[in-house]
Amino acid sequence: MIKDTITISVFNTKYSLWAAIITIFFLLPATILFIKFLDIKYTTNQTQLIILCLCLIFGFLIIVMKSTMQKIDILKEDNNLLVKYDSGEKLLLSQNLNYNIYNYNSRKAFMIRISDGETTKFFLSPDINLKPEVEILFNGYIKKKNTKDFNALAFPIIMCFAYFIISVVFVLFIPKF
Repeated sequence: MIKDTITISVFNTKYSLWAAIITIFFLLPATILFIKFLDIKYTTNQTQLIILCLCLIFGFLIIVMKSTMQKIDILKEDNNLLVKYDSGEKLLLSQNLNYNIYNYNSRKAFMIRISDGETTKFFLSPDINLKPEVEILFNGYIKKKNTKDFNALAFPIIMCFAYFIISVVFVLFIPKF
């Protein structure tokens, strides 16, 4: 008998991760080189072109993230936890489950990490309003931090740092064509 069920929309972290890496390490440098190649003389035109290119680059990232969203059902039967994807895939987690829920560098999104010793899953949800319900659902399990939480929280900061460094290097140190 199913006691508790919650359905949340989550980003597919595999596609979102690769889209972010492609955006920062390939699309951004290519765009900066393209802008330098055009050698536009007027500041207003340069600014408009930069804004357009950044919108296209980060629009790609947003489109990938939004188009790969999926719904998952987290079912709690007695003491067992089952994660059911909308694709039909099911993941049964063992009894020695631990989790952590945290805001993900935003006031609108949260991430949950579920680990059972064998499997670790991250679910990034854009709906912060579901966070209290998820916390209630996981109330009987151990909430603890681990190193994978640090990696997940550090990833956006590392990507921002990479964005800054790549921008500075390509703008200042690569000559015009």
